[in-house]
Amino acid sequence: MSAAPVLSAAQAGESPVRHALRRLSAYLLQNSLYYTGWALITLAYVAAFVAFPMLVGWSIQGAMDPDVPPEELRWRFVALLAVAVARGALRFFSRLLVFTAAREIEYEIRNDLFAHLQRLPQSFYFNWRTGDLMSRCVNDLNAVRLMLGPGLLSVVQTPVLFIGVLSAMFYLDPTLAILVLLPYPLFILIARVFGTALYNRSLAVQVGLADLSNQVQEVVSGIAVVKAYSMEEEQASRFEKINNELYRRSLRLIRINGAMPTITGMLPAVAMWVVLMVGGGSISRGEMGVAEFFTFAMYIWDLTFPTFIMGWVVALVQRGSAAMQRIDEVLSVEPSIRDHDTIESVESLQGEIEFRGLNFRYDESDAAPALEDIRIHVPAGSTLGVVGSVGSGKTTLASVIPRLYEVADGQLFLDGIEINRLPLQVLRSSIAMVPQDSFLFSTRLSDNIAYGLPPETGDGPIREAAEMAQLAKDIHELPQGFDTLVGERGVMLSGGQRQRAALARALALRPSILILDDTLSAVDAETEAAIQSELTKVFEGRTVVMVASRVTSVRACDQIAVLDSGRVVELGRHEELVARGGLYWRLASEQAASERVRRVKADLAEGSLENEGGAAL
Repeated sequence: MSAAPVLSAAQAGESPVRHALRRLSAYLLQNSLYYTGWALITLAYVAAFVAFPMLVGWSIQGAMDPDVPPEELRWRFVALLAVAVARGALRFFSRLLVFTAAREIEYEIRNDLFAHLQRLPQSFYFNWRTGDLMSRCVNDLNAVRLMLGPGLLSVVQTPVLFIGVLSAMFYLDPTLAILVLLPYPLFILIARVFGTALYNRSLAVQVGLADLSNQVQEVVSGIAVVKAYSMEEEQASRFEKINNELYRRSLRLIRINGAMPTITGMLPAVAMWVVLMVGGGSISRGEMGVAEFFTFAMYIWDLTFPTFIMGWVVALVQRGSAAMQRIDEVLSVEPSIRDHDTIESVESLQGEIEFRGLNFRYDESDAAPALEDIRIHVPAGSTLGVVGSVGSGKTTLASVIPRLYEVADGQLFLDGIEINRLPLQVLRSSIAMVPQDSFLFSTRLSDNIAYGLPPETGDGPIREAAEMAQLAKDIHELPQGFDTLVGERGVMLSGGQRQRAALARALALRPSILILDDTLSAVDAETEAAIQSELTKVFEGRTVVMVASRVTSVRACDQIAVLDSGRVVELGRHEELVARGGLYWRLASEQAASERVRRVKADLAEGSLENEGGAAL
């Protein structure tokens, strides 16, 4: 679970950056053990860092002084070696701890982000692009890790190093130390000037990466459509446009990234020039010894790299802050569908469904509701057919039952309990839904059918579900049978096979409520009849909601709801609805006429082929 509350920046009354960093601080506190150890080791490292030039000067002074005995000189050299080794070891463990902590936080944020994405309702994904979300989960998270690793290491360690080194330099020669220090306040001005530009340009690059990721994802997912319409050149043109924009933004970021280290790298050079000019004169006047001068020069040299990389570190921090803001935008989206504060203690559902004047809009700004005043009672163990013209609200009606969309209180009840008071886990574990778009994962066919079953489930339930869905007869045609990899979104299977595989997946769960959303639209009439025969056995003892485009699919249902513009215009059994001569009768008549025409054409085509064969003989 996330360490920070799910609140947007507006709800918290904070700026987006401040809110994102506050969320990040919660993860830092969770890993305080790492950072406490790192802080202690860093202090020890700074002590060794400051002591080493002192020991070098001490050793040089001893080597130049004939009064120092060889035994003491050797002891000084041993101390110098010991501090050098200790400094290297402390440096290693300091980086090991902070980089490990950064990886740990990256791991935690990635888990929280993925879990949060799964909790968000389907309506969230209508407004967010897949490529953008992928970019936030990969590119932005990597930028946050770099900020918490190398970035945090330098931001914390470098000021401590400066304090330690400057203290030693003031101890050796206060006047020279002040002169050396004069150029360094310029760094504050440089960081202020460059920091804002780095943040804005880094954010622009992150957005550009998201746009590029989304473009690639859409083309790869829809490659069949791209090729079918010969749109390769058009897609290439769109990609080039987005890529050029990302290239332009990246160049703007590179320019400022290149300028920052160049300018900051001049500060130690100026400091070294001061040491050579002023310190050299002090040596000639006998005011400073060679050992002290060497120690001073080493301090300047040791500060060169930390100062030089501060420009790179500022860029890391600004880019990481921008990336964390983009991640925080997703984590701050509050799931509209979740367990309420007061829920009923229910372990399972029998399957009774009742719509009590249900009204539903996808968005409050929609002019007309998707569903309006729906009143249907489905007893447990009975079947409900739902038919209607395209866009009448059939799929929406099926989708509100497992709470894929949020509905108002008091309008939908299962087993007499208001649906918003049911635990989500109990609700959805009691329902199996075969959506209109039969999505399959890029894994084995058997794994797709077993999706939702316990890991220890054997092959028996999988094969049984395949038999009921009339999929078993196609298994021998697949290269590895049930072990066949179905490819991305089931591309290795036909449309009818994908629908039957999705149906088998639902049947394997043996749910209390089974929802079939136009499940048989891609199968032929013969296969549909065979599946319907098997489903009759499956339907026994469970509630079934069958959404269909073809009237023949629902004629055996206990009751049939006919939708038109989101309203139930007819409700009853097949014979009753046909007798009324309303919309259901018109749909049935039109589909029956279309089926007769199709059969006549098929018979004529078959007769023509037979005549051609006879003539050939």
